[in-house]
Parts: sequence; structure tokens; C-alpha cells
Amino acid sequence: MELPGAENVLQEAGFSAQAARFVALVVLSGGVFVREFASRWIGDHDRRRARTERFIDGEVSAAWRGAFGRDKGLVHQRMRSGVVVYHCSGKGLYRALGVENSRYRRPLDPADWPRIIERLLKAWAALASPRWPWLFSIEAQLALADSLGVPRSAIPRRSYGVVQKQVVHFPDRPLIACAGDRMVLVRPHVDGDPVDPVAALRTWWRHYCPFVKAAGAAGVSVSLRLVRSAARPGDPAVDQLLARWKADDGAAEAVRDIWFTRQEAGRLKAAGPPVLAAYGGADRVAARLRELEERLRARRAAVAAAVADTEVLQAEGLPETW
Repeated sequence: MELPGAENVLQEAGFSAQAARFVALVVLSGGVFVREFASRWIGDHDRRRARTERFIDGEVSAAWRGAFGRDKGLVHQRMRSGVVVYHCSGKGLYRALGVENSRYRRPLDPADWPRIIERLLKAWAALASPRWPWLFSIEAQLALADSLGVPRSAIPRRSYGVVQKQVVHFPDRPLIACAGDRMVLVRPHVDGDPVDPVAALRTWWRHYCPFVKAAGAAGVSVSLRLVRSAARPGDPAVDQLLARWKADDGAAEAVRDIWFTRQEAGRLKAAGPPVLAAYGGADRVAARLRELEERLRARRAAVAAAVADTEVLQAEGLPETW
């Protein structure tokens, strides 16, 4: 289930509109949040504890208990350095949203702190841009790829199982938003991860590069956003990696030209007698279509040769102590 449907289900269950969007974004993106996220969500810039806790305990937890009864719902755990993480773990809610088997329901293990931070960063990215057209489910992401003509061979995938192989596309569950000819990929960056974060980014990019280039060749401008905590100092190695990924100056212009070229080609293919006459006859129209097709090939090659536009998104609101 995607965001609009999830919001409707929660509002019908008794959540306020504000709480329904908050819970839907958290559940679909990472399943966890910290109190500072709720403070920013309700506009409590002074972070008055009473006001934020009324939102968490009243609009969220109380509505959850009223809708799903004995469902354990919103669980808070104290992690390292005293950080309290709220975990949306109730089976009833996940079942109502059609994601009963979501990995985000699994109990939190304090020893797996980097993975918890990764999920917090994803939830923060979704909450920071709640109006973006997010595609949370793998099915929606695959449907987007199919609509763009991206071959399945270019989609990141991983095989599981020994006897019976099961191929899972987008196995790391990235956040993807797509509006028209612009796509955004969100990837958390966990500073201090025991696994070398820069090496992990390189591996991730190697898997996603074919997908990004295929989407670019289809006329979509792809932006890569790395989300990391503002509470941590910047990693110079990540900045160097971003510089390598920076798209060349001609990529954005090529994407725009692809769009206009496709529009003109579409009009010519459906042209009536007035348009044919304006172009000088059917032969002239056919010649112009050939020119446009060649232009599309050249522009798509230019986009495919470029690398994604990149940006670091600082996750403000994570505790300084984490």
C-alpha cells in the first residue's frame, strides 16, 4: 500500500489527519522515529516536552489502542547514550496497511545500532518531504521502472536461497520518489558503521548505476540524496565520492531536450492535414521524424554517460548523543 491509501485507512481507524500522515510515513519508510521527529512534525520548534508527548501519547498511541485494541502498537526502547527510539511494531496496523510481513515490524536489537540509525534516517527523509510522491513498495518501484522502459536486468536485485533461488528487486528498500521527469533516490549514510560506509556506498552505486543510466536514457533526471545525521561531522571520503558522482554540465540540458524532442515527435506522428501542410507534406514530416529519432539517440547517450546529480541531506533532529 502506498501513502494515500495508508493515510485513508488510518483516518478511518480514528487517527487525526496529522497523525495519520505521520504514522503512515514512519511505518512505510523505516518503522522507527525519535521524539525530535515528532516535535518537528507538529511544529513544536521549542520542543516543549508536554506538547510533543501529547501528540505521541494522545493522537498516535491512543488512536492506535482505540483502533487495534490489545495490539502492542507503539513501543519505546532506550538505546545507547539514553536515546529513546519509538518503534511502530503493532501487527494489527501493519495488517491493516497490507504490509503484515514488513521487516520493519521486527523487534529492535540495541546491538544492531547502525541498522536502527539507517532506518531512522530513512524515516527522517520521508518526514522531511511529506509531499513528495514516494513509492515505498517494491511493486510500485517495479511498475515505475516498467513504465519508463527500464529493463529488469538494469534493476538492482539479489538472489536468495540455495535450492530454489528467489530474486528480490531493490533488496535494500531505498526511498524512491518520482514526479514527471524527475526521480529522487534516497540512501542513508551511517557514520561510524562498523562496515566501511564509503565502501558500502561504492558497492551500492555499482548496483544502482545501471538503473540510474537506464532511467536517464528514458528522459528522467535522477538525483541521488545521501541522508546523514547533522549531529555527526562530515566524512571527507563521502565528499570525495560525491564529487566523483557529480553529473556533467550537459546532462540536465540533454534531459530537457529529450522531453521536448519526444513531444514534437508525438505531435508529428499524430499529425492531421493542417500540420502536414505546415511542414511541407508527408515526406518532409517523415524526414523530420528521422532527424528527431537521431537527436533522441544522441541525447540519451549523453545522459547515459553522465552520473546522477548528488546531494547530502542532513538529518536535523537526531539527538546529539546518539
